[in-house]
Amino acid sequence: MFERFTRSARVAVVLAQEEARDAGADRITPTHLLLGVLGTVDGELQSELGEVGLTVDAVRAADVGRVLTDQDADALKGIGIDVAAVADAVSERFGFDVLRPIRKRFRAGNIPFGPGAKRSLQLALREAVNRKDRSIDGAHVVLGVLRSDDAESLAAVESVVPRDELRRRLYDLLDRPAA
Repeated sequence: MFERFTRSARVAVVLAQEEARDAGADRITPTHLLLGVLGTVDGELQSELGEVGLTVDAVRAADVGRVLTDQDADALKGIGIDVAAVADAVSERFGFDVLRPIRKRFRAGNIPFGPGAKRSLQLALREAVNRKDRSIDGAHVVLGVLRSDDAESLAAVESVVPRDELRRRLYDLLDRPAA
């Protein structure tokens, strides 16, 4: 299937793996795929996604799996709680790096695709085949994520734009003649 992916779509998949690794995940999820696409988009797709507010920052802001953001740490510091000092005390008492996820500490090499990410990529291929497109690009991957019905990635998308509107915009983008 990856032979049909454009260069930017392949880079998006590599970035998705890096996103998963950075998050300490043991599998690539549809949200990681979405972040990978958003990290590589350019041209018309970037303009379209930016216009509706779908950015890396927006998806990360909607990330329910993140325990403490930098803004959270700043807010806590404002009321006298130094998160770094707390982390240092916990590490001193219970061992170095105890707060870092174990999977992240020891994860090397390829991270496998989770079932949702596999389904998203299969659906991206179906989108391209149904449209009779010769290649799969970032827009197809986003459409695959939208069709996958993954709750986390859909919550991230719908925090900024209704999924049906995004789907319509992506179809319109793909229907435009090449410039």
